[in-house]
Amino acid sequence: MPYLAKFVNFDSFLNSEQLEISFDHRFAGLFVLLAVLLAAGISYLLYFRNSQNSSLSSYQKIFLVVMRFLSLFLVFLFLLSPLMERQKKISQLPILAVAFDNSQSVQAYGPSFGQFKQSLKDRFADDYQLEFWSFGEKTENKEDFTGTDRRSNYGKLLKSLKNNYINKNIGALILLGDGIYNQGQNPENLASGLKFPVYTLGVGDTTLKTDALIRNVKTNKIAFLKNKFPVEIEFKFSNLKDQIAYIDIENDQKQVYSTTVSIVSDDDFKLEFVNLEAAKPGLQHYKIKIRPFDGEANLKNNEYEFVIQILENKQKILMLSDGPHPDLGAIRTSVSELQNYEIKLLTGNSVPDSLSTFSLIVLNQLPSIKNAASSLLTQIKASRIPVLFLIGPNSLLEQLNSLDMGLKISASKNTEEVQALFEINFPLFVLSESAQETLSMAPPLVAPFGSTELSPLMQNLAKQSIRNIQTNKTLMAFGTDKGRKFGFILGEGLWRWRLYNYHANGNHEAFNEFVQKIIQYLALKQNEDNFNVYYPAIFQETDQIELIAELYNDSYELINTPDVNIRIQNDSLREFSYQFDRSNDFYRLNAGNMKPGDYTFEAETQLGNQHFTEQGNFSIVKNDIEIQNTSADFGVLYQLSAKTGGQFNTFNNYGTLLDIIGQNKQIAVQQHQLTFQNEWINLKLLFFMLLVLLGAEWFFRKYWGIY
Repeated sequence: MPYLAKFVNFDSFLNSEQLEISFDHRFAGLFVLLAVLLAAGISYLLYFRNSQNSSLSSYQKIFLVVMRFLSLFLVFLFLLSPLMERQKKISQLPILAVAFDNSQSVQAYGPSFGQFKQSLKDRFADDYQLEFWSFGEKTENKEDFTGTDRRSNYGKLLKSLKNNYINKNIGALILLGDGIYNQGQNPENLASGLKFPVYTLGVGDTTLKTDALIRNVKTNKIAFLKNKFPVEIEFKFSNLKDQIAYIDIENDQKQVYSTTVSIVSDDDFKLEFVNLEAAKPGLQHYKIKIRPFDGEANLKNNEYEFVIQILENKQKILMLSDGPHPDLGAIRTSVSELQNYEIKLLTGNSVPDSLSTFSLIVLNQLPSIKNAASSLLTQIKASRIPVLFLIGPNSLLEQLNSLDMGLKISASKNTEEVQALFEINFPLFVLSESAQETLSMAPPLVAPFGSTELSPLMQNLAKQSIRNIQTNKTLMAFGTDKGRKFGFILGEGLWRWRLYNYHANGNHEAFNEFVQKIIQYLALKQNEDNFNVYYPAIFQETDQIELIAELYNDSYELINTPDVNIRIQNDSLREFSYQFDRSNDFYRLNAGNMKPGDYTFEAETQLGNQHFTEQGNFSIVKNDIEIQNTSADFGVLYQLSAKTGGQFNTFNNYGTLLDIIGQNKQIAVQQHQLTFQNEWINLKLLFFMLLVLLGAEWFFRKYWGIY
């Protein structure tokens, strides 16, 4: 055990400190005693047993002995490497976090928020550490209220506070809002993870008003000319029981669809599925309208506008297989319903002379055990044509892994039956919930047994479920690498899915949607030039306008040496000029927020003697989600308080809530003890003390005539 000597100890009202000196030696006490005896002995012999010092008086000798003893003792202590340990007790006031909804739906309560904030400071400034948070589209640690955010994300707020206050003395959260969240997770689902009570104050009017609103619209971003594309529309009706809602859909101010909806209750929710025909190419604007009812106070939420990009080029798909296979037949039948695709199916060793005319290649269990297809794979790898791999029991996994195209599967001759567990937030295309539900119940596919390794550039559409046990192994994955798209389906037996779909629902809609979405995503042609600009065709009004550019040299290597400039023009012919930023080996542009409308752009760069340009267009659509629902939802706030041990109150009674918080004895000061250690050799004060002792001894020896 180290020798420990208490050096000094003192306390104050809120903080107390204790200083200790320790020696990290087993026999530290003995070493210190030896240092005392050795320093004392040397000093005594030097001044009382040395005849040269006989002229000094006893007092002078004692003074010099003390100076020499202290300096030698300090030197010996330095050799023992003592530690100075300081322990400090700190009292931390409890944190009272105050979060307020900064969205447009509560904008009218801005002045009241200011009064409430001042009341908090007057009452709790000495007892709590007040920290203010604003939440809406983003969560910020600030106390300025603007009421301008277009969305309310309660879930992001709770996650931010949970992460921010880890290992801190947070006493409680006061949350002010109307309970309406239109982005992020349901806050009630996050309540169990909070370690502090949430006291909620509800603002707004909870009266159920006469209102018909379009809550949400889901559709594809891209469709093909003359094909039909699905639109999923969510309606909500309040105080309109037993009435009929008339729904119209317009394209370029011309009606293209009309229907009616029967309202059966005063708080009714409806989900409508519509198939619209892509009649004209380009960016097409559609507007969904609910004809107004008598007594409606909010007519802005009766309309919803969306934009979709219609492509008109016909695309060729090449399907290759060792022999006939029912999976290819099922896929071919589904694709044949799309007018913009032409399929060529080849079996055996037949391969076209040129692949350049095809937009997509589907390889059914190629390379296979019987056919390594080396020359074909070399030809495919040298091209930039998208590839869909259908992987089954006959696939040659070693050869497939060597291609390094985004997925590796541990080689095995065994197989297993797997079902699909679809990813909820798959970002590359939208597969409807009904299709996912149907296909997840379909008969299992026969997949190679073994682990999978997916490239970060690929996205899982579905993972493998084995006997109802979820795994992390890939079943279906898609993505893009260096401008080329890849898709993988690990399983044989897709034809059974098509039969099951008809058996369960009397149609092939779920399977057709599944196949068609995959084909449309993979076969959508991207630029194959040296200079490409990537961007979504449609932005929401609240989105940052971000574009990515890639520049390749003649060896098709990514470079970003030259500048890339872009001119963006809106539908009023106003131009905005920007320069792309360099990021790793590509270019990135964030032009911030722009007003809704149609935009065109032209980007350009110069590589040596070559001048490259890229043109395109995109649309920004309005997002008035905050004004869609103007009735407060205090139920969400009440549940959030109930699940965390807090309490709900209306904003008008916030004084009562503050009394409850003030009386909560669990919100208390916490004591923390901090320990600081430092070696004596690093203490400048002791070094200067040693210099003073040696200097004083030398001075008085000279002064008293001792040399």
